[in-house]
Amino acid sequence: MRPWTVNLPLEDDYYSPGSNAALDEPTQIHLSIAGPNAFYVSWATGNYSENELTPSYVHYGTSEGSLDIIINGTAEVYNQIYTANQSLLNMTNALNYSSPVLHTVVLEDLEPNTTYYYQVGDGTTFSETYSFRSLSGPHEGQDPAAYPQRLTFIADVGYSYNTSSTLEHVLESQLNTPNPPIIFLVGDYAYADGWEANGTETATNQKSANGLEGKESSTWQPVWDAFMRFLEPLVAKVPLIGVPGNHEVPNNSGNYQFHSSDFGPVHAVFLSVYADYTPGSPQWQWLYEDLSQVNRTTTPWIILNFHNPWYTTDGYSWKQYDQMRVSMEEMTHQFGVDAFFYGHVHSYERTAPVYDFEVDPCGSVHITIGDAGNSEGLSDLSGDNLFQDTTLAWVDYPGNCPNVSSLSVPGWNVFTKGNTTWPFGYYEQVLTFQGGGNSTGPPGKYPRGFCPDSQPLWSQYRENAFGHGVLDIVNSTHALWQWHRNQDSEKVVSDQVYLVRNTTLCPNKLGNSAYQYGTSGQAGLNIEQGTTQAAGR
Repeated sequence: MRPWTVNLPLEDDYYSPGSNAALDEPTQIHLSIAGPNAFYVSWATGNYSENELTPSYVHYGTSEGSLDIIINGTAEVYNQIYTANQSLLNMTNALNYSSPVLHTVVLEDLEPNTTYYYQVGDGTTFSETYSFRSLSGPHEGQDPAAYPQRLTFIADVGYSYNTSSTLEHVLESQLNTPNPPIIFLVGDYAYADGWEANGTETATNQKSANGLEGKESSTWQPVWDAFMRFLEPLVAKVPLIGVPGNHEVPNNSGNYQFHSSDFGPVHAVFLSVYADYTPGSPQWQWLYEDLSQVNRTTTPWIILNFHNPWYTTDGYSWKQYDQMRVSMEEMTHQFGVDAFFYGHVHSYERTAPVYDFEVDPCGSVHITIGDAGNSEGLSDLSGDNLFQDTTLAWVDYPGNCPNVSSLSVPGWNVFTKGNTTWPFGYYEQVLTFQGGGNSTGPPGKYPRGFCPDSQPLWSQYRENAFGHGVLDIVNSTHALWQWHRNQDSEKVVSDQVYLVRNTTLCPNKLGNSAYQYGTSGQAGLNIEQGTTQAAGR
């Protein structure tokens, strides 16, 4: 596999944005979660014309030959109109955009863990027949009917040749399983900000250097159409839910969301690193109220998902969001969150159960999975160059500890609230220290204890390769995690562990913690090695 990669051609007949025009045939078909026992079915058709939106129908049923349930839904269009002020874009020939007709239908009251077949269309022209399996329903924690449940994790996806390999492997793992599947996309989807608003492709790291990364005004919207066609073979069969990454976040829009849903025995929380997360903020308070209401009998597992990692040995992202960790980790520890999933870093890393940078059997496992194949390539883990240099420069390697006194290195500004230079730079950087650490640089540049001088004990496995991850919830105490590496066009399981909830050792895993901010308390998760774990150092 290429350590860096290139995007698929937009002019391809299948992915081409131009194929929106004058088509009644549904495209971009995809599934998502609409609530307990409910799915959204969405798709696109043609272009809006004659002041009339195309009707939206789904025909479905539990038999491929009897799609006798008919549900209608809604349709809408949107326009991306560029203003006269194009100074940020550094060009004057931006192309306005009108979307195809976007359809949405809600399928409700689905039977748990049941295969459904469906077609979408306008009443005359319909898609081919697809199938999906509904999720496991709520059950008491020991009820075998609640298990198994499969969760698949990808992040930093993009629209590249390496992404296509990842998606082929994801599709294989989703369809060849008895577990009801769902996909979590932990930020950075299409990388549409890698194109200027006139359709010219531009490296996103160049936009990062001038503050355009993630801004709507510097994206090429047809890339989203191509991206959804690209995903259709997978997401027309498996529901997808996700969170924003830095490539989706327009500056100061305020439209950042945090939400949670139950997926069988799992309570999944989705946070935004781009909204205020400090104690007392709306997001912080919402998280407290959400975790305090989780029923650990029916949903014994809790996982959190957001884009930028709290725990990573990537030198570029090391402690970049430590203020968020300092603000929230005590709470998540006392409520017994089992695992965190991240993107952003274009490699794979898994921790031991950890709390406050110390291995703790009652801590949380943190997994970075930002290696789905985006065109920026694998992280060289040493700074800005994500394209050609594949040196494995982890933060603990000599000379790779970030210069925390610098205000010019992208991603290492000492952020202050109201910063308008970076779409993701709203809050002050918090500096924390954990003892000896990396002191290989000039005095004052690399403060002792800010970085480690060897791979930390809590970092159990790390590898610079493309892939995806699968979490199979086996029962109320055991879940099997596997990371599948892309190599030689084959799906290779390179890291495998069992996550084990020990509620005797760690009573916080039982729920209903009497949490108060600023207090420490007992919190529990152990891991047992799977049969195929490889060395992580």
